[in-house]
Amino acid sequence: MATPDSSNVLFFIPDISGFTQFVTETEMSHSQHIIQELLELLVDADELGLEVSEFEGDAVLFFRTGMPPSLAELLAQAKKMFMDFHAHLKKIESLRVCQCGACSSVSRLSLKFVAHLGPARTMQVKGHSKFIGKSIIVAHRLLKNSVPESEYLLVSQELVDQLADGAATGELFEIGSTSYEAIGEIAYRHHSMVPYLIDAKPASRQPKQAD
Repeated sequence: MATPDSSNVLFFIPDISGFTQFVTETEMSHSQHIIQELLELLVDADELGLEVSEFEGDAVLFFRTGMPPSLAELLAQAKKMFMDFHAHLKKIESLRVCQCGACSSVSRLSLKFVAHLGPARTMQVKGHSKFIGKSIIVAHRLLKNSVPESEYLLVSQELVDQLADGAATGELFEIGSTSYEAIGEIAYRHHSMVPYLIDAKPASRQPKQAD
């Protein structure tokens, strides 16, 4: 992990929801394989020069130091990951032959995104770098919020205020806030990803080459 600029670290977290409740112990190998594919897909869809800090269950903690991207670029990045994610789910569903709970419930998975910017440092624990500071705590807390839908991009108001296009692009986002214990009220903007579902198409099968 690169050593972050303590005054300017962007945290970007795509979080997969809706899987655990449908998975039983006997289907663990299938569910693990699907989640691994989806997490790798999210990493491969990066177009902003994000770095992976760690994988957290069904989420990826990305970060970027230095000048943050614009809000329009953040939205485009979320849209890219979202469409790739749902295109892959549709592909799994269309090719599925297994009837286990894990494989048959992939269409119920959802994806949300949280973005926050602020000072952060890292500490070394047994050769592993770990982010510490209020900003990383806020980023994780924002995954639990009062947004009334399951698939969205949530950007903290603190981040929006620091982006050159924050005021203009922010008009595409709804205003919200949530109160957190020991942190207080955190204001944010959120944008529904649901309208982009219609454009998520499963990859077509490649025709076999003639011998």
